[in-house]
Amino acid sequence: MEMELKDLKPSSNEDLIKVEFEFDEDGNPTRWFRVLGANSDEYQEAERAWRVKNVQKAARRGRAIEAATQTGAQELVLQTEKRELALITACLKEVHGFFFVNGDPCPANEATLKTIFKARPQWRFKTLQAIESEQVFTSSSSAPGVPSTEKVPQSQTAD
Repeated sequence: MEMELKDLKPSSNEDLIKVEFEFDEDGNPTRWFRVLGANSDEYQEAERAWRVKNVQKAARRGRAIEAATQTGAQELVLQTEKRELALITACLKEVHGFFFVNGDPCPANEATLKTIFKARPQWRFKTLQAIESEQVFTSSSSAPGVPSTEKVPQSQTAD
């Protein structure tokens, strides 16, 4: 299908992507995040800030990171993980189903993400994939325990 440039509209920050992680015995999600996509202002600003930071860091260092060495490779991997966390944090709007020991719900912030991703590192990858994908995600199966993500209008975020 062809699209004329005049018909291309900016992405809306109104749509949140629901990234589901755990499910009850009936297949209903019990833990999830709601995030903005990569075309959101939040993502674009975080990505730009990360690039500026890296350019400044490289200029101060005066040399490229030597990725062929163990130390250089580890530094690049650590930078990638930090970038991913910064992007997810910028896009994170809701954390559902995660609580402190006293029963209070966890806030949607970097500290919460660090704690969750330390216990479940693959969830970082899944969340970033959902954010950076252009397509609308929908549940592919209603089977219990099948993880899915779906795009949810922001007006329907009260669950």
